[in-house]
Amino acid sequence: MEYTNKVTPQSSVFAGLFSDFAEARVEQFRRRLFSKTVNELRRLSDQQLDDIGVPREQIERKAYESVYNHRPYRH
Repeated sequence: MEYTNKVTPQSSVFAGLFSDFAEARVEQFRRRLFSKTVNELRRLSDQQLDDIGVPREQIERKAYESVYNHRPYRH
């Protein structure tokens, strides 16, 4: 007679909490990076912005696309 024990993985509460924490940290990092990018682009002159191909009215959009990897713009 053989005895087998079937082991099923269980999702722990800590795994879910860690995942939520990690996602929150990534979002916090992205927000800071977005804010820093927007502020740095706003400090540039119109000529400098023209040189890099970013119209002043599209600074936030371009920064968002850069930070969030072309995900839809959320304002």
